[in-house]
Amino acid sequence: MKVSLEWLKSFVDIDCSVDELVDKLTMSGTKVEGYEKRLENIKNVVVGKILEISLHPHNQNLFVCKVDTKDKILTIITAAKNVKVDSYVPVAKPGAVLANGKTIDVLEFKGIVSEGMLCSLEELGLTRGEFSYADENGIFILEGMDDSMIGTDIKIALGIDDVIIDFEITSNRPDCLSIVGIAREIAAILNKPLKFPNLNFKEADEPVKNYIDGIEIQDKKICRRYMGRVIKNVKIGQSPLWLRRRLVACGVRPINNIVDVTNYVMLEMGQPLHAFDLNKICGRNVFVRLANDSERIVTLDGAERVLRSSDIVIADEKRAIAVAGVMGGLDTEVDENTTLVLLESATFNPAMVRRTARYLGLRTEASNRFEKGLSPYFAELAIQRACALIEQIGAGEVVKGAVDTYVDPWQQVEVKADFSYIEKLLGLRIEKGEVVNILNRLEIKYDEEKEVFIIPPFRTDIEDMADISEEVIRIYGYDKLPSRVFMGNAISSGLTQKQKMVNNIKNFLANSGYYEIYSYSFESPKVYEVLKGYNLDDAVKISNPLGEDFSIMRMQLLSSILKTIYLNISRNIKDVKVFELSTVFKKSDEKLPQEKLVLAIGSSAQDFYSLKGVLENLFDMLRIKDVKFSSQHQNPNLHPTRSAKIYTDESFLIGYIGEVHPDILERFDIPARVVYAEVYIDKLLEAEKKEKRYAPLPKYPAVERDYAFVVPDDVESRVIEVIFKKYSSDILEEFRLFDVYKGQQIKPGFKSYAYKAVFRSKSKTLSDSDINQIQEKILDELKNYNISLRE
Repeated sequence: MKVSLEWLKSFVDIDCSVDELVDKLTMSGTKVEGYEKRLENIKNVVVGKILEISLHPHNQNLFVCKVDTKDKILTIITAAKNVKVDSYVPVAKPGAVLANGKTIDVLEFKGIVSEGMLCSLEELGLTRGEFSYADENGIFILEGMDDSMIGTDIKIALGIDDVIIDFEITSNRPDCLSIVGIAREIAAILNKPLKFPNLNFKEADEPVKNYIDGIEIQDKKICRRYMGRVIKNVKIGQSPLWLRRRLVACGVRPINNIVDVTNYVMLEMGQPLHAFDLNKICGRNVFVRLANDSERIVTLDGAERVLRSSDIVIADEKRAIAVAGVMGGLDTEVDENTTLVLLESATFNPAMVRRTARYLGLRTEASNRFEKGLSPYFAELAIQRACALIEQIGAGEVVKGAVDTYVDPWQQVEVKADFSYIEKLLGLRIEKGEVVNILNRLEIKYDEEKEVFIIPPFRTDIEDMADISEEVIRIYGYDKLPSRVFMGNAISSGLTQKQKMVNNIKNFLANSGYYEIYSYSFESPKVYEVLKGYNLDDAVKISNPLGEDFSIMRMQLLSSILKTIYLNISRNIKDVKVFELSTVFKKSDEKLPQEKLVLAIGSSAQDFYSLKGVLENLFDMLRIKDVKFSSQHQNPNLHPTRSAKIYTDESFLIGYIGEVHPDILERFDIPARVVYAEVYIDKLLEAEKKEKRYAPLPKYPAVERDYAFVVPDDVESRVIEVIFKKYSSDILEEFRLFDVYKGQQIKPGFKSYAYKAVFRSKSKTLSDSDINQIQEKILDELKNYNISLRE
C-alpha cells in the first residue's frame, strides 16, 4: 500500500527523518517495503517567466523566448504554440534532468543557441489528473504563480515535494490499510497525539425518508451493516487540487468530485464507499441479497458480468446495481448530469467478497480491503467523513438522517488483564505503568476496577493476553529484549535404527539386481476378490476417493508387485526382479489406522531357492540369526507346496516366501511362475542383534566334510540342521545345503539333501576321531526321522 508522507503529517507530527521513521515502523511490525521521493529524478527545473517571444528568423515553426529564471535571463527555443508573454512555465536549465532521465544541454538551432527547455506535463512525469487546466500537447503553463516564485524549484512550487512510502500490510491488520491506520501506528511509536479527520457537517432540514424508504439485508451472513446517506443538489465537477494531488500520490486516478471523495475516504479511513445516482435507482428501497444464478450486470468498467448464487449484490426493486464489495454497476453511475446521490458504506462477508473477486477476475482496492474483514465500526465514521468532505468542497448538501441497517452489531471485546503473563511470555519485566501507557497510545484502555483491557473496535485481531503482550513489546522495542545465552541439552542428529535398516535393505536389494518400485497407497476393493485372507471390514475407507479404484487404503503389497510384473512381461521383458518397501494399512479402534512397514519382493526370473538364498544373505547382513523356513503355514495366496513361512521361533513370524498361487497368476494374466516374499520390518527390528561382537582370527585349521542324506518327502531340511547344531554347536562353523535331488537313484517318497559342513575348534586341531564321534550321534538321531546317509 502506497502512502503519502504529506498526508500522514496532517494527522500526526512527524519530527524525525524518513529513514528513522521507516526503521521505527519496521521494528514495530508495520513493515515498509521501501520509499521514494516524488519526482526525485527531476533536477534543476525551476519556475520561469516568459518576458519576450519572437519567431525564429530561419524557421517560422519555432519560437525564441526570453525567460527570467531569477539568476539569469535565458534564451530558449520551443515549437509549442501555447506559450504567451508573462506566462509562468517550468524551465529545465542547462544540466537539468527530466523525469525520463534525459539531460538538457545547450543546443544551437540554425544560428541561435537555446539555453535550456520549456517543459510539458509528460516531461515532468505529471498528468492532467492533478492539473486538469494544463495542455497535454503543449508547454505546462503554471497557474496560481507570481513573481516571487520565479527561480523556485518546480517540485516546491507545485507542492509535490512529497515522499511515498510503500507498506506491506499483513492480513490480520485491516485497520492499517488506511492513512489514519498508519498515522495511528506512527502516533503510538513516536508517542504523539493523533489528529483525527474532521467528521462534522451540516445537515439540510429535509429528512432522508423523503428520498428512500429503507435498506433491507436479506441474510445477515452476507452483510453485517449497511448505511446509506443522501446528498442533494449535487454539483459534479473537478475536485480541489489538494484532494486530486493526494489521490494521484497514492496511485488513484481522479474522476469527479463525488467519486474522488469516496476514493479519498477509502484511502484515508480504510472503509470503501460507493456513490449511486439515486435518480437512476428503481423504486425507493435498496436490497442486499445473493445474486440469482446467471444474473447479469454491467460493471463500471463496461464489462458484462454473469453472477452466481453465491455472489452478493446490491439491488433495487428491479435489478442488481452493484457487485457488493467489488465494483458498482454502470446503470447507476455518477456522471456529469447527477444531482442526487446515495452514499453507501457497508460491511460485507470477507470470504464471499474474496470468492466473487476471484471468480470475476476483478480485484479492486475495495475488494482488497473487504477481503481482510473490516469492522462495522468503520462504516459510520467513513460515511460521516465523506459527508464532511462533500460539504467542505461544495459538491452538495447532506440530507438529514441516515438509513442504517445493522443486523450483527459489534460487541465490546475485553481481555482479562494479567501483567505477570506479559513478563512470563516476553522474559522481560516492564513496569505496570509503562505497559498501561503503551496500550493507551494504541487506544487499548485499562479498566482498573474490572481489571480488563478494553479493545478498540478497529482492532479485530486482539483476542487474548498473548496478543496484548505482542502489542506491548513491539511498541516498547524488540531491540530492548536482553540477550541471553541459550541453554539446553544438545541432541545428536542422525537416522533412526529403523531408517538405517530401510536404507541398508534397499541398497542390498539394488546391489543384488532388483529394481525398486513405488505404487499408490490406495487401491480398489476388487483386488480382494482375487487375493484371499483379507477382510474388507478391516480396510481403511477413503472419504473422498477419486473413484472406486482408489477407494480404500491398501492392506498388502502383493497386488502392486504382480501388476508391475504383468506390465513388464506384456512389454516382452521376461526376467523381472522388483521390490517395494512401503506401508500397509488396517482399521483400528483408535483414531488413526494401524500402519505396518512391509518389504515385498517379486521375481519372474528366479525360483523358490534362489529367492530364499537372497533373503538368507539379507538376514545375515542385518545380523538376524536363527531364521527358519517352514512349509507349515496358512497363506492362501502362495503355492500350497512351494512356499514357507519365515520365523525365528513358532510365535515370532517374520514373513512369507513362495511361488504365487497359480489361480492368482491367472487372474492377473501372468503366464510365468512368480516367486514372492514379504517381510515385516518391525519384526526385523526386534530380531536384529544390536551389539556387534568381533572374533579373533582362527588359530587352528578347519575340517570340511560333505554329507548326502536320503530324506522322506514330508521331512524339512531344518530337521537336519537342528540336529547337527545340537551335537556340534561348539565346533560347527558352517553348515550349508548346496543340493537337492530327486530322481531314479532315489527311491520313491524320498529326496536327497547334500550339505557342506565346516568344523573348527578354538582350542585344538580337530582329528577324524573327534568328528566321527559327533557324526555317530547325529546319524543315530537322524534315524528317528527315517533319514540315512546316501550310499
